Amino acid sequence: MTKTKKSLSWVICMFLMVGLLAACSSNNKEEASPSPASSGSESPSASAPASSEASPEAPSTEPITFDMFVNFSWYALSWADPAAKSITDKTGVSLNITKPVSDDNQKMNIMLSNRELPDFVLLDKSDPALQRMIEGEMLYSLEELIDQYAPEMRDVLPKEALTNYKAKDGKTYALVSFIEGEQYVEAAKKYNALIGSNQPTWSIRQDYWEEIGKPDISNPDAYIAALEQIKAKNKDKIGFYTNANNIPNSKHLTESGVVTLGTSAMFGATALVKDGDAIKSGLRSPEYQNVIKFLNKMSTKGLLTKDSYIDSKDIFTQKINNGDAVSYAFTIGDGTKVPADNPNTSYTVMAPFPSYKQVRDGSGWTAIAIPKTNKDPKRAIQFLSLLSSEEGHKLTKWGVEGETYVDAAQGPHYHMVDGKATYLPAYWADKQKDWSGVAEKNGLSEYWLTANSTWWNGPEWDAADPIFTEYNKMFASHVEYNPSMAGITLDSTTKIGIVEKKIIDLYSSYYSKIIFAKDEATALSLYAEFIEKADKLGLAEVEQAWTDLYKAKTANQ
Repeated sequence: MTKTKKSLSWVICMFLMVGLLAACSSNNKEEASPSPASSGSESPSASAPASSEASPEAPSTEPITFDMFVNFSWYALSWADPAAKSITDKTGVSLNITKPVSDDNQKMNIMLSNRELPDFVLLDKSDPALQRMIEGEMLYSLEELIDQYAPEMRDVLPKEALTNYKAKDGKTYALVSFIEGEQYVEAAKKYNALIGSNQPTWSIRQDYWEEIGKPDISNPDAYIAALEQIKAKNKDKIGFYTNANNIPNSKHLTESGVVTLGTSAMFGATALVKDGDAIKSGLRSPEYQNVIKFLNKMSTKGLLTKDSYIDSKDIFTQKINNGDAVSYAFTIGDGTKVPADNPNTSYTVMAPFPSYKQVRDGSGWTAIAIPKTNKDPKRAIQFLSLLSSEEGHKLTKWGVEGETYVDAAQGPHYHMVDGKATYLPAYWADKQKDWSGVAEKNGLSEYWLTANSTWWNGPEWDAADPIFTEYNKMFASHVEYNPSMAGITLDSTTKIGIVEKKIIDLYSSYYSKIIFAKDEATALSLYAEFIEKADKLGLAEVEQAWTDLYKAKTANQ
């Protein structure tokens, strides 16, 4: 019987070849998917032509269920809501979603060890499991799937998606969501959305500032002079207050708090600095030296106390709420508090100093990968292609278009305003009040498999908001994006990682001495002493390890 079947199959294959119909078959699932025992070296389709042309037929909408593992224990949805139904109606695809009980990577590690992966894996882009899958040749490259089955996808993805996340072999194995690339930055600026409520800022009490005639505070020297005047009239207040008590607990020298010391972005200090082809520690930079000079000057004038480096976050917030500080470092969202000791005034967000610089890597958050155990990689990439498009974002984030809001489940959720999808005010108000509750009702904003930040965030943006229009004027020009610096961190269990930890411990014994030294000369002497000891411990070797990581990463972009 088996022999007969093989003969019949051979005859059928010959017939199809003669008829030139083999490439048109839409049921080539077996050829497109290697078995779980595969070595991982096969191309997406052994019989597919090496062509970047799109398949002539439209993507299939026949019912199919893909298994997807989401490596976040807190993920709440299960493909049983209106958004999921709309996506399935459009594509024929349903998702069987599983997740771990806890975020210890135990379940993920078991799957990797057994090489038994589901059809999709969704995880943090920096999750070590992603690199293990790549090195184990367990994943399809996006380029080969896109070029064979969904070339239109290249036209809708942020350009960084297929350039900034390449592996050592030059291929991209996971699609990263929430990238803030060129497209996003341009759109965010257009709608006054580049600067949000989480932007780091300094604030000053308006009543005290007005009491001395609101003098200029647009640079460090003018700011210090104003604080001195205010402090002279309000001796019981803290001049400048920040919350930088966690520096000794830093895991890496690449953490921004190590170099900003509670000054946020005011002096443009960054943890990593590119020096030609090398990556250097920001602790060596002129910007960092400006930070310690400023803080030391503030401390010698009695405008900065050790409270800023001792108080917990709760105590810090309580003191701000009480009105105990003349000025403090926080965010826009927390920058206009009303002090308890004078309900008739408030703090106001200060304009940035000329030296203010915030460097964002814009490199995104989650990543979705297609393992070679996927039952139908052609349908899988076409599914992701649809979700990556504007139509896909309507299904996953925007919702139903219309003008009269009924409820979260039915919608409508958005309408078009000057050519841009914009949430209906009533729906957006409900969403803001109970984000997760509304998501459970409609599924919108939770299936971020292929979230393009521009389309994803667009409905929330309101260019007419006068408050954030002003904040964007103040801060937007001080924001830079540099994705090439993302992910340059050392493994703390390695020899060089242990060296880095020793330098952090050394730094923890020095930074407070530097800030609260009796004068600037003493502060700079202590700083030089620290750098000398850090070099003896191996700071240059740490910098070389960073440089090697940087070069390996950029070589693949």
